[in-house]
Amino acid sequence: MKKGRKEKEAEKAMLRSNITDKETEFHLNHQREVFDEMSTFFNSEEATPEDVKPLLQFIAKRALSEMIGCGESVENCTNASLREKMLRNRKTGKFSVLDVGCGTGALFPFYLEAADELGIELDIVGLDLSEKMVKCANENAREMIKENKKHSIQCQVGDFVEFVTGGKVCRETFVGFECRRINEDFEENFDAVVINALFGNFIDPNSVVAAAATSLKNGGVFVISHPLGSDFVQKLNNDNPLMVPNLLPTRYQQEVLEQYQPLTRLNFATINEHLKDNNIGDDKANVSAPYFASYTKVPCRMLKNLVRLRGPVDQGYGRGGKKLGFPTANLPSSLFSNALTTIPNGVYIGWAMVEGSSSDECRKGRNIIHKAVVNVGYSPTFEGEENKEKIVEAHLIVKDGVIEGDFYGETMRLELIGFLRPEKRFPSFADLIAAINNDVENAKTSLSDAPYSLYGSKFHQVPLDGDKVWVGITGGDAHASFEFEKTPFWK
Repeated sequence: MKKGRKEKEAEKAMLRSNITDKETEFHLNHQREVFDEMSTFFNSEEATPEDVKPLLQFIAKRALSEMIGCGESVENCTNASLREKMLRNRKTGKFSVLDVGCGTGALFPFYLEAADELGIELDIVGLDLSEKMVKCANENAREMIKENKKHSIQCQVGDFVEFVTGGKVCRETFVGFECRRINEDFEENFDAVVINALFGNFIDPNSVVAAAATSLKNGGVFVISHPLGSDFVQKLNNDNPLMVPNLLPTRYQQEVLEQYQPLTRLNFATINEHLKDNNIGDDKANVSAPYFASYTKVPCRMLKNLVRLRGPVDQGYGRGGKKLGFPTANLPSSLFSNALTTIPNGVYIGWAMVEGSSSDECRKGRNIIHKAVVNVGYSPTFEGEENKEKIVEAHLIVKDGVIEGDFYGETMRLELIGFLRPEKRFPSFADLIAAINNDVENAKTSLSDAPYSLYGSKFHQVPLDGDKVWVGITGGDAHASFEFEKTPFWK
């Protein structure tokens, strides 16, 4: 049944939190104490009954299948370009998997079994708060690896969010969620991040998803799963909300969680898929429905606020289209008062239009909406030639000949809607060009796919002679102006 607006707002509100570091520390200490006390039980046969093992087997195989880009869930992916890319780039070789909240290693044997079946090798890193759990997990892993030496498993003690991001909570920012001090050993290092039977134990879901996105390589897979499903976690939450403060996300909450992360939802497994995969008959009365939701890492994340800029193109610093190899338009910060100070330095994606006359004499390439990759900052690679002021440097993604001449002094409309990466200094000009080429490809792909492709705005309407000049509501005038608008939910 389709959910109403009030129901969706209630579900969305459950994901919002103003958790403090102190509250998080208390929560983590409590979790650590409880799981230390329960480590002996979780390391026993009793912790994994026979009827649960097929469910864990299902989760492990589905996670690894999606990681290497094969299986029914990839073929049925609703994002056509993502599906084609994953099917085209099916992977082989050795893969790194981060098992978050690994406990004593309940999923380890099922990972290895699935890996052998899929013909791949695994380097598994387990992470858990409980020192006693990790000790058991490493002991169990050593025994498994004795029998299957092509794989490796190593477990560490730590809180996932703090271990990866350097903070107990990831605060909301202009371009997503703050990572205070990223652990270089975990940054974009994993082909898959799996949180099994633990997501509800985390106090802040957004921070968890931010840590997962930070840990994944582009194209990697993030899995949230539970062998006993949503109803079981709901019961745990009812019985002990201090231990299990959150539920497994609904379909709508999954969309909310990914909105400002560099992730796109890949799959939400149903009980029918589990039954089919495990050759179980149609009688579902005594069959638990596992929960399995997955995302894949993409290069770009949605901005929380759209940025719209309109102003005359500046000549810049003499390294525009001719030197970089892209039609380039610069808008200096002086055009927009202090507006650019609120926009973090970095590389963005969006849409650009150079205004022209509505008459037949309009120069080629004007009044057309072009895809754009945009650097906001000081161009630090050009040592000794850094911008004297913060500028917006838009590279228009067009084929040769589409735009006639340069457009210095002409008026450009520019809208930023997504964030690719922070601004950085490159060791050479050649490295900068390679990075821009990569940014251009990522921008082209991202802007062609949902959610960016779903977006439309009157801001891009072609101005007609006699039309009132667009002036942003946040600041400026008919010469140059700007505005920020809350990004709509485009699902």
